[in-house]
Amino acid sequence: MPAQVSRRRLPPQRPVKPITVATIVGLVAFILPIAGGGRLYLHTGSVKPLLFTLMMSLVTFLLYGHDKRQSRNSGWRVEESMLHLFGLLGGWPGALVGQHFFQHKTTKKSFQITFWGIVVVHQIGWWAVLRN
Repeated sequence: MPAQVSRRRLPPQRPVKPITVATIVGLVAFILPIAGGGRLYLHTGSVKPLLFTLMMSLVTFLLYGHDKRQSRNSGWRVEESMLHLFGLLGGWPGALVGQHFFQHKTTKKSFQITFWGIVVVHQIGWWAVLRN
């Protein structure tokens, strides 16, 4: 008697994306803020800059998730200028993670140019913190 073969369908798997230059640059971009935040803490004892960045990053991450969901459902979208504003106000780490996690706004060149400009501005700021 032959063994019965299960015809059960497996859920579709999300394809594993290769590590790209943008992923590496994104990971490296976290070095200066972590080092700068550590230096600020050692000199002032304050965790407020770290908490503010974490809070802004969480809000920005959630905005990216909401915008992605709305784009799929043809609903009300978050304006790109609002996504950039939250990134500029300190939420760029959450934006970077949100772009990767939700696969959102990763191929729109004009958006990416502005986003990486915001990241560079923050890198310069954290570099200044480390130098002083």
